[in-house]
Amino acid sequence: MHNSWIVFSIILIINAAAALTIAVILTRRPRKPGINSLTLMLAGLTIWSLSYALITLSPDLETKIFWLRVENIGIQTVPVLWFFFAMKYTRRDLWLTGKPITMAAFWVIPGIALFFILSDTWFHLYYTSVRIATTNGGPLIISRGIMYWIDLVFVYVLYLIGLVTLVNRFVQSRAVYRKQTPYLIGAVVIPFMFNLIYQLAPGILPLFPASVDLTPLSFTITSIFLAAGIFGLRLLDIVPIARDNVMESIPEMVFVLDEKERIIDANAVAQNWLGKPIGEIIGREPIEVFQKWPQLLQRFFFLEYTREEIEIPGDPPRTLETIITPIYNRTNQLEGRVILAYDITDRKKLEEDLKTTNQALQVQLDENERLRIQLQEQAIRDPLTGVFNRRYFAEALDKETARAIREESPFSLIVLDVDFFKKVNDTYGHKCGDLVLQSLATFLQENTRRSDIVCRFGGEEFVILMPDAAVEDAQERAELFRRQFASHVLEYEGKQVQSTFSAGIASFPIHSRSGDALLNMADMALYQSKAGGRNRVTVYSSEMREPAHTK
Repeated sequence: MHNSWIVFSIILIINAAAALTIAVILTRRPRKPGINSLTLMLAGLTIWSLSYALITLSPDLETKIFWLRVENIGIQTVPVLWFFFAMKYTRRDLWLTGKPITMAAFWVIPGIALFFILSDTWFHLYYTSVRIATTNGGPLIISRGIMYWIDLVFVYVLYLIGLVTLVNRFVQSRAVYRKQTPYLIGAVVIPFMFNLIYQLAPGILPLFPASVDLTPLSFTITSIFLAAGIFGLRLLDIVPIARDNVMESIPEMVFVLDEKERIIDANAVAQNWLGKPIGEIIGREPIEVFQKWPQLLQRFFFLEYTREEIEIPGDPPRTLETIITPIYNRTNQLEGRVILAYDITDRKKLEEDLKTTNQALQVQLDENERLRIQLQEQAIRDPLTGVFNRRYFAEALDKETARAIREESPFSLIVLDVDFFKKVNDTYGHKCGDLVLQSLATFLQENTRRSDIVCRFGGEEFVILMPDAAVEDAQERAELFRRQFASHVLEYEGKQVQSTFSAGIASFPIHSRSGDALLNMADMALYQSKAGGRNRVTVYSSEMREPAHTK
């Protein structure tokens, strides 16, 4: 596949992810007119863009046609949802709201189009033919049928009506809202232009080896424009604020500014903080009143709703939380702002103290957990070799026996013992003997399965519990272990030390259905290996039972 198609597909997938992310964000925003339609439209854009990427990446024509059909779910739903969004956001949806038949009528043509696209019999009425763009793969080149053109006209009509409705709504609005117009114009004109180019002159943008529909990419730009331009500006209607006793009862500082950036009111708490009477505050500009608090002064010029914490100088410094809220009249004209500021110094100190305490507590908890794990490991691990100890093995054997009985599954035990271990200790010393045991434990841990349990049973004796291993599998693995370990050379104080082991095997259920009995049988098989000359593996057989009883 040509590299440009891979890049194109990656961009489409990124755009799909961006559209889906914005949709998820909008689901968590306060309900506003049109937000549900916009969210669903973004979901449709996700399907459209992702399916187009999969069309491009698919290796064969049949798979590409499948994703073409999936893509059309997005293609057919996005224009209708865009139209619904425009009507609901501009509050011109009275003829739609509560009228399911009217709303359903807008889905007739998209529904028929999808029926044709999904049908093998009528597919040619929408796409007369489809072929792969290039010999190196890529998207599909389509030939348009009669239903395609009918659907396209319907889509463009919805698109243009939505555009005109939104632009008309904001042109008639006050100046404060007109700053959103560029967002809306960009949101509708960019995809419209890209789609027109694709429909009328697809080869005019030679960015790729064949004609490519860039509409999904441009619609993602639409989503970003709409989300940022409309819902990011927090246009909220608020009731006028009157100067009454309620304001004087508010325990926080309250300042009211008019549209000319003059302070027109301040409550008693604000006057006390400033150390100025109301006469020295009313009618003044913030820069005169808040010369000592430049950090607070900067917040007075925010035109949007803002909430943040600031620190003002003093002895000691104080921390304030400020909330700036714009005030609009009934015609949505900005009339001023309300600035609320309250002292959170004590709360911040408590938060910092709590944070410090929590951090210290977390450190202690982490240390306790570390010690608990360490103690737990010490309780079940052999301190010399690091493998599990006899206590852990006893518990594991009981659990595995119960599981094997319940599930009717096999397991095997391998009991092995280092040959002539006393001779190693006598010849090279106990330290060398410890190294031999550690070497064998490491070897077994590295070569057994993750589900196998390796234990030091005592002295130079080890046991391997092998879940789901039949006797043949256990014998094969034990023989492999024996040969490999016999060839292993341990360097100790300039000397080469080689050791071997003997092993005995018993398996559930062919030898016994009791874990303790299996352990005894494997032990008998081990002693048979010892008696037979060592460095060998023996599977338990019933002939070994008598000697065990006569011991």
